[in-house]
Amino acid sequence: MRITSGHIIELAAAATSRQQSNVADATNVASSGLRVQQASDDPSAWAAAQRDRVREALSQGNAQTISSARESMDQTDGALTTISGMVAQARSLAVQGANSTYSASQRADMGVQVQALFESALAAANAQTGDGSYVLAGTKSATPPFDANGDYQGDSIERAAPTGEHNSSTMNVSGAVLTTASGVDVLPELKKLADALSTNDTAAIQTSVDALAKVTDQVSTARARVGTGLAALNDADTAQQALSMHLQGYVSSLVEADTVTAASALARATQALQISQTVTSHVISTLTANG
Repeated sequence: MRITSGHIIELAAAATSRQQSNVADATNVASSGLRVQQASDDPSAWAAAQRDRVREALSQGNAQTISSARESMDQTDGALTTISGMVAQARSLAVQGANSTYSASQRADMGVQVQALFESALAAANAQTGDGSYVLAGTKSATPPFDANGDYQGDSIERAAPTGEHNSSTMNVSGAVLTTASGVDVLPELKKLADALSTNDTAAIQTSVDALAKVTDQVSTARARVGTGLAALNDADTAQQALSMHLQGYVSSLVEADTVTAASALARATQALQISQTVTSHVISTLTANG
């Protein structure tokens, strides 16, 4: 096969074109900081990065779930703390009211105080999160869990949601912890005491003293459950953040270019282009002169 001058020039020009393409690729890597931008750059690394990006997206979804659950549990803890305080004050008044040295009028005044405590406890039991969900309503979170008499209208279902790749955590504690399902109907017990004090019913007042002692333990147990749930959510949050950082770092190692390596590659590609351009120019000049 006879190689013509034109063919030699075409080969030289093609070599220069390849070097220009190499320079363009090296410039793109150096400027973007990415070694792998599409599957053709490195199929194996690209596929691994895509898988971990999906895992990272799921991890971020779990982070939002954990944040929502923590808000709900924090609100629940605040509600139970308030109720615990109201119960302690009511029991103190019940102990006083059970004392025979107090008059009917004094007990009636105590009844007014306990009624106010009941209303404060009721408001706390119907606490809502920022999105309007009632924290103690179980799965019936769109409606107030306790009615005007303190009777529970929610359910006892406690929701769990994924908080990690292989884990889930409780998102709420239902208001059933304040009902006979867990011992005593807490809010109605406060109302009973208010009524007993107002009507000077000393027998009923004494009954409330004993009942509120049980209520105190019941609310404390409920708060402990919330504390356990919050601890689990905090652990899940720590694990999620660690996983997220790991995935981000791994994806970076797969697709990002080392700055020094990218700069060196660009310098080599630029030098190769300059050499190719010089050679091509020389070939053209030589063949043109000889032609």
